[in-house]
Amino acid sequence: MRRRDQRPAVAAPPRWRFGMPHAAWLDNGLEVLICPREGQHIASVCLSLDIPLDAEPSHIEGVATITQRCLDEGTVAHPGITFSEALEDIGAVLDGSVGFSASQLFLDVPTAGLAQALKLLAEVVTQPELAPVQVERHRELRLADIDQTLASSARSAQVGFRKACIPRRFRVSRMAGGSATRVAAITADDVRDFHATHYRPEGATVIISGDLTSEVYSWVEAAFGGWEVPGTVNPLHTPITPRARHRWLIDRPGAVQADIRLGGLGIDRTDPRWADLQVANYALGGAFLSRLNRVLREEHGFTYGVHLVNQPMRTGGLLAVQGSFRTEVVAQAVALAAEIVDLSHNPITEEEVAQAVRYYTASAPLRYSTAAGVTQHLAALVAAGLSAEFIDANTYALSQVTAASATAALTGLLRPDQLSLVVVGSAEHLAGPLAEAGWALTQHSL
Repeated sequence: MRRRDQRPAVAAPPRWRFGMPHAAWLDNGLEVLICPREGQHIASVCLSLDIPLDAEPSHIEGVATITQRCLDEGTVAHPGITFSEALEDIGAVLDGSVGFSASQLFLDVPTAGLAQALKLLAEVVTQPELAPVQVERHRELRLADIDQTLASSARSAQVGFRKACIPRRFRVSRMAGGSATRVAAITADDVRDFHATHYRPEGATVIISGDLTSEVYSWVEAAFGGWEVPGTVNPLHTPITPRARHRWLIDRPGAVQADIRLGGLGIDRTDPRWADLQVANYALGGAFLSRLNRVLREEHGFTYGVHLVNQPMRTGGLLAVQGSFRTEVVAQAVALAAEIVDLSHNPITEEEVAQAVRYYTASAPLRYSTAAGVTQHLAALVAAGLSAEFIDANTYALSQVTAASATAALTGLLRPDQLSLVVVGSAEHLAGPLAEAGWALTQHSL
């Protein structure tokens, strides 16, 4: 008999597995992924369109962004503001994003209004008004957004780092929403032509998560079954290659702090080192007490926070130390960061591996606990050209990571002599100290 003061033994939790979606295809080529989630009465929908930004004509880059932003401004059946009113009547919220590999629309709606919401979603992609006045308005809003980006040190550092790591011939080296010069050239005819050519069902995917009934398939068929676009388009997802190392200083006169990006080209989820990199990334800069934050924030007080950020793309990715630092400590912070990411003398430990794997495996059920979480994660995989099987496969791969494999993955990607560096701050106060610390930078403008 167990004594009252003895605690019961706690068994290890069972291995978590993702609830796989049910897949089907409409005759027009549209893939449908249904993810039943009991108790989730707000359905989450994503329509992912296979439109890589390589599809944009080079002289009007940003047209994909303007096109998507105009979609919900009115349709043939619900012109102007009446479309927004139709969404509000059923409690639906429509949003969207344009990435380098896909254009995606996200819809949240109570399950009671899902059938009608799917019809409205189909309207915006098949029969949008795309009125010239709306194109002009969203073009001006995008130009203002570009100004805001360039006025932000952190966002400027990100734009500069992307340019520093990816050769200019690749579309992914530039802002997804286009530059000011090219956005300013976009016309309503450009938007209508882009929509007519690239918004098509073949290669597109509808993801629906929530407390669903079997009727959902017929609702999708009723909404999207008649979507037909003549001709064919073969989307081109261009694999990227690395750019030679660049070290740039983007001048921000009078700035009292600087934003840094230190790193290089990373890998995508299809790389066999992906799980190893996740673990190494967590140990170095993915947790509050990771090595970078512990040294640069807790021990030295140089920053409010610094991270090693892993941004996968469809092919390749970006891997960089990111943080904002007081101007007078930037040179020392860069030197320390470079020393920390060099694992040749201080490899990842087994305890760090165990902590990272525990975090990823224990938090997985939370990441997929809501209908929105399921849809958003699946949408990211679809844009990357992957299926839901990746989720369980990656969970297993994490359990196989060792200290040696995690160290090798990061060491192979962040070689000390190949690190690119972008610093946005006061050139007057930064150029000299950085050069003295062995980080001579070339002044660069975005």
